[in-house]
Amino acid sequence: MLAGAAFAPALAAAQEATVVDDAIVVTAQKREQKLQDIGLSVSAVGGAALDAMGRQDVTALAGQVPSLQVSQYSPTITVFNIRGVSQNDFADSQEAPIAFYNDEVYVSALGAISGQMFDLERVEILRGPQGTLFGRNATGGLVQAITKKPTSTFEGFGTLTVGSYGQIATEGAVSGPLSDTVRARLALTTNHHGGYIENRIGRDIGNSRFFGGRLQVEADVGTNGTLLVKLQGLRNKDETSGGPYTHVGAGFNEDRLGYALGPNEDFWGTCGGCDAFGYRDSDDDPFTADFDRTGYFDRKFWSVTARYEHDFGGMQLTSITDYQDLKKRYAEDSDMSPLPIFHYDTAQDLYQLSQELRLAGDSDRLTWLAGIYGLKIKTENAYQIDGSAILGFIENYGGTQKTDSVAVFGQAEYKASDQISLIIGGRYSWDWKKYDYAHAESGVTDFVFNSSTNPDLAKQTFKNWSGKIELDYHPVDDVLLYVSANRGTKSGGFGIQAFAPIDPTTLPYDQEVLTNYEGGFKAEFADRMVTLNGSVFHYDYKDYQAFSLDGLSQFVTNRPAKVTGFEGELILRPATGLMLSAFFAHLDTKVKNIRLPAGRVTDREMPQAPEWSVGGMLRYAVPVGPGSLAFQTDWKYDSKQYFSTFNAPIDLEDSHLVGNVRVSFTTEDDRWVIAAFANNVTDKEYRIYNLDLGAVLGLSNQTYARPRWIGGSVTYNF
Repeated sequence: MLAGAAFAPALAAAQEATVVDDAIVVTAQKREQKLQDIGLSVSAVGGAALDAMGRQDVTALAGQVPSLQVSQYSPTITVFNIRGVSQNDFADSQEAPIAFYNDEVYVSALGAISGQMFDLERVEILRGPQGTLFGRNATGGLVQAITKKPTSTFEGFGTLTVGSYGQIATEGAVSGPLSDTVRARLALTTNHHGGYIENRIGRDIGNSRFFGGRLQVEADVGTNGTLLVKLQGLRNKDETSGGPYTHVGAGFNEDRLGYALGPNEDFWGTCGGCDAFGYRDSDDDPFTADFDRTGYFDRKFWSVTARYEHDFGGMQLTSITDYQDLKKRYAEDSDMSPLPIFHYDTAQDLYQLSQELRLAGDSDRLTWLAGIYGLKIKTENAYQIDGSAILGFIENYGGTQKTDSVAVFGQAEYKASDQISLIIGGRYSWDWKKYDYAHAESGVTDFVFNSSTNPDLAKQTFKNWSGKIELDYHPVDDVLLYVSANRGTKSGGFGIQAFAPIDPTTLPYDQEVLTNYEGGFKAEFADRMVTLNGSVFHYDYKDYQAFSLDGLSQFVTNRPAKVTGFEGELILRPATGLMLSAFFAHLDTKVKNIRLPAGRVTDREMPQAPEWSVGGMLRYAVPVGPGSLAFQTDWKYDSKQYFSTFNAPIDLEDSHLVGNVRVSFTTEDDRWVIAAFANNVTDKEYRIYNLDLGAVLGLSNQTYARPRWIGGSVTYNF
């Protein structure tokens, strides 16, 4: 999207508290600023906008922010892709290049992200390298959920949603003072629905049983201090099947890359269109299947955060202490057939402790921030591939990874005049990682990797710097021009491999460095009835961490890469109650020197990076009787894209257009909101992920976005 634009968020901003003089306000630079005054590629989606779309999960963001793709292969993994940069490795132990934050707290586990999008003030999406302001550095950008805080007056809301597949979802909060100096807010959410994939030989899959809760207590400390303590918990017990998946018979080409078999093509000598074991799905419906096993997703996540702020007058102190605990168990029928070919199970226990301490100050011309950040992560992971029934093996592998990180960072903005500002920032990070890994086949351990067996490989130290320089120019009021150079880093790590023999030198991979060169403009015209924003950027990667799945083993290798793109947005408010928005994004990506499974080395496109994304929204609200009636529809088009770095033929997803519709009635006093919605209103069938197993098992794991989802909701505000 355009640098700093808000698209649907702009609509939400007109309806909720994050507005000053009708301008959207964000805290992307650790202080409140108008979105149009920031020379950053940042978007803000308000909580009211998410509610207005009738969607509770994080994937709702993808249709509102250009250059953003969100994939939820199942509730166990949520992957953000910004400008072609993403975490395509589904191993539980990996950190993503797109960092996720909840109230300025870094969440390292991909399996802890889903379910956190309730009772929100807004969501901020920053594109490009981050590190001079935020605790954990990231190369591709970040997504931050900002929750609603305790209030000094009594208020709250409750929402009941019913929808397709027997969905019953609730969300509510109550907030207010406990005394003259203490305030609290309690928010709860649930989401239950039946399976949306029909299993012809067993129980339907893709259901949800989710509960989330958040308690925040804020107290005044003296005259200039505040302490906020937040306790949050998430609980899932879902029946799923890895996405859920759909089965497609596959062959492979001369590069050992999979392609979908035609209905009469007998590649494996079993039957036309069949996999290597003689199975073929009986229809082309991605929402019917034959699973011999019903998988599950069982998650318990909780966190506690203490945030202390003290105002010294011209300087502010902020301390954020956080602890997270995740226990996750996951199982799937990986072959998606009635045969017990192979089943996949994972278990993860993760513990994370972080501490951020920063000082910020400002004067007439200078605004500055300096901080220190510490992070400890311990993740214990176990994986099993069970092919004992037909293939005759059971692979067990996994281990423990420990991460310790320390960083110092800072940024300063100097206003040379009312028109010109210079921003300079820097960061230096130290990461220490230790890996203890083992592999066993059919109960016999055949590979051990740790600091005793491989002392030079199992312990890794990464040191690097990040930096930023930016020049902002306001030629006239309500117009901003900016140019910037920004360098970001992401530390290296360790891969996992499922089958022996394992070469220990292939497990570690190096840190990646991304330098972004960007320029853009932001402008408002006609008393802010027209907003026009645009940006152009070039990413230059050193040691891009390229993930590939060769057979059933996961590899991460470092390769050169480049991304060039531009983004634009137009928002029109031509009349009271009427708003129209449009955006576009263009990407040209290249990862160099990718070695394909058969050995050929070539250049490839980045995964989940469509060349073109175009979207738009229309909202019209009119007074009707004792309230107002609003109609809203939003649509997004994505061009063709691949799902893997290999760019296998079967990984290529066709272009698609997806739309959503919502009608709502709000009473004059804003107490009641009654709404009906249809997400994916045309029932478009399109994939959000694919796992190419064509050269191994003669099949492909294909994950489709949800089918059309119709529902209604009632909200009461007090």
